Amino acid sequence: MKPIRRILYQSALYVAIPLIASLLIGYLAKCSLLIPASIIYGVLLVFMIPSDSFLSSSVDYQTKSMNPTFRPPPLKRRIEGAPETINFLFVLTALVLCLLLLLAG
Repeated sequence: MKPIRRILYQSALYVAIPLIASLLIGYLAKCSLLIPASIIYGVLLVFMIPSDSFLSSSVDYQTKSMNPTFRPPPLKRRIEGAPETINFLFVLTALVLCLLLLLAG
């Protein structure tokens, strides 16, 4: 399988699996498909945030308050690879579409 096709297939799975799960949850909870899908996409998006983003400074502050001699390593910004960025954008687009459809309906 070609690399770009594999990336797109993986991104499609990131969108399709939460939709299938939200179909089941929506059927069992007797609610709209979009509510569980939005929650699942939101949680998935939080876990897809890079670990060296703005959240790391809070952890360094908490560590410094417990251990005053702690010196955090110099902050290295690493650029995410194309597959991670594409997956993140697919999930973000799915979340935005779900929220827009919830507001419109």
